[in-house]
Amino acid sequence: MHVTTPPSRSPSIRSRRGAGGGDSRRKAQRASRRRRQSEPGALRRRLRRAAEKKAKVRVRRAYTHLEENVLSLMSRSEVERLARECGFYRRTPQQIRAFEFAICCALGAVAEGNRGFASVWRLLTAAAGIEVARSAVTQRFGPGSAKLLETLARQAIERLPMASPPEYLDKLRQFVAVLGQDGSVLKLSPLLAKLFPATRTNVVKAGGRLHATADLVQRRIVEVEITGERVSELAVARNRAITPNVLYMFDLGYASYDYFRELRDGNAELLSRLKDNANPVLVEAFHGVLSPKASVGKKLNDLLYTKSHKTFDLMADFPTSKGLLRLRVVGIYNPETEKYHCYVTSLPPDLLTVEEIADLYALRWVIELLFKLLKSFCHLDHLDTGNPDALRTHIYASILAASILTALNVAAAKSTGLPPASMSALVIGAAAPLLAIPMLLIWLGRGTTADELAAMLMRTLAIGCRDQNPARTRRKWGRLG
Repeated sequence: MHVTTPPSRSPSIRSRRGAGGGDSRRKAQRASRRRRQSEPGALRRRLRRAAEKKAKVRVRRAYTHLEENVLSLMSRSEVERLARECGFYRRTPQQIRAFEFAICCALGAVAEGNRGFASVWRLLTAAAGIEVARSAVTQRFGPGSAKLLETLARQAIERLPMASPPEYLDKLRQFVAVLGQDGSVLKLSPLLAKLFPATRTNVVKAGGRLHATADLVQRRIVEVEITGERVSELAVARNRAITPNVLYMFDLGYASYDYFRELRDGNAELLSRLKDNANPVLVEAFHGVLSPKASVGKKLNDLLYTKSHKTFDLMADFPTSKGLLRLRVVGIYNPETEKYHCYVTSLPPDLLTVEEIADLYALRWVIELLFKLLKSFCHLDHLDTGNPDALRTHIYASILAASILTALNVAAAKSTGLPPASMSALVIGAAAPLLAIPMLLIWLGRGTTADELAAMLMRTLAIGCRDQNPARTRRKWGRLG
């Protein structure tokens, strides 16, 4: 029996038909897309989707910069480990954990002007959700809390992110850092008069002094030390290690030629205001001095300056306990005071002119701004406690808060593409109370809804803002009931 099979289709025909089917599908898809695009509101929807996509990218980028620059200053695991090492925990388990306590201490320093136990208690109750009696928070302030906050503050200082310096400071890139040192007096409770006696006890009974070293280019604090008010700033500075190829800038409180010699022997550079009573011997005059060759060997106060120059530049020898120290002395004329503003430096004339020296010294104002941030916005100047351990806890909490604000500045600049120098540290400090609660929630990893925020608000008012003397209120108004 003969069976015939149907002729098979050639592969070329199948491929052509497959290709034709694909073309038809693509044509149908393009036609459908054109119909959707031609519908009313299609352009608006497309623009909205593009804007939502860009917003998601911006939000993710913002959190990434916050995580890298701010949240990395301390983590829960390392805070808990340090708390055990510092003796913060006296028994286990503890309802107030060290991580929540440390963050609430730091952010409480900027949230409320009156520093004390109550501000920390309110933050723990409101944002962290730890409902305990205020006495339980008070008992947490001891040697362990002071050591823990000091360790965290110093760790945060070391971990502060670096920002690219402004372009107009290019001449300073050759130095490892440009550092400024200063000290600020802290008014303390009279109960601490024996431990921290003040210099003028007829005005203030107890006083401390915060000594800080700041990176003037990066605009951040790099080292702190707390002493009594009677410890001089110069003594603390001379006890610190000298880093080679660093430019140190001082005010008149650090003017010591012996200290300047120590800096030069340590291969560091210096720039300072010149004391009014300084009278070194002229060695060489670059410009601005009448009869420069004949003036060699004369004292600075005996020199005559040319009227054609508003500046003078010379080399002079200063007496020290180990012999003469040769430094550069420059002056720029101030027509308002009709006097020269004089500076002493080790920087050579071929590096910076007299005008540039004066502009460079103005950069030292950065450390004054950092002290303003610490005392006015991190409320370092509101320490009304007679407990030495609580005092240390509050002081280092303020320093930790200032470090967090500095890191926030860098994170915001990187996230938005702005130069960090374009932001004001003082304005960031003024806005800090608005940032405290959101930062606390992010650091604790707590996502919140509108219901949770409402509960937090009610909890803050009901627990943290109660009348502290209800018996007096009842006695005063009870008769009218």
